[in-house]
Amino acid sequence: MVILFTSTANCQQKIQLLNGKTIYPTSYSIGEMFVNYKLEGDNPKKLRLVDKYDVFSVTDAENKEEVLYKPVDSLDFSVEDARLYMDGENAARTNFNKPGVKISAAGVGLASGVLSFYSLPIPFFYGIAITQRNPKKIQIPEEFKNMENNEAFRFGYNREARNIKMKQSLKYGYISLGVSLATLLLIVK
Repeated sequence: MVILFTSTANCQQKIQLLNGKTIYPTSYSIGEMFVNYKLEGDNPKKLRLVDKYDVFSVTDAENKEEVLYKPVDSLDFSVEDARLYMDGENAARTNFNKPGVKISAAGVGLASGVLSFYSLPIPFFYGIAITQRNPKKIQIPEEFKNMENNEAFRFGYNREARNIKMKQSLKYGYISLGVSLATLLLIVK
């Protein structure tokens, strides 16, 4: 019974997007411009669409992968480099964590609240400034250790890590700015 369950679990269709994210549809079809698909629980008459140029590959229920990504010119990644780039993005998405970004962004938001109206762009500019540098140390699990020095993998990891730092700095900077401004209004009244 367990063997039957594991064999059916591996027979899942998959759409791998160029941004590294994965969609698990119940059915899909590849058109000229779009990949049409349905998710479990969707309305039977409704189709979801994703631009064909945003899809890296599709895998059918028999685990046969069809790569839709084709490099347009010599500046684009090769198919193997694009796969490594997406692995780098996924590694950063699951493993990158810098609590110092959250703490410093919250501090900047709290401190900038003193400037009242003029403080609104400060957390934004701090987010831009903090994302100008790539992480010095890559935080990845053992399964990706052999790819740590690969240029495409590192490029994908660094890009996603900078995106995560920007999102975290904006989130915590503006939350703390709101708290700071609310406290300032309560003190003034």
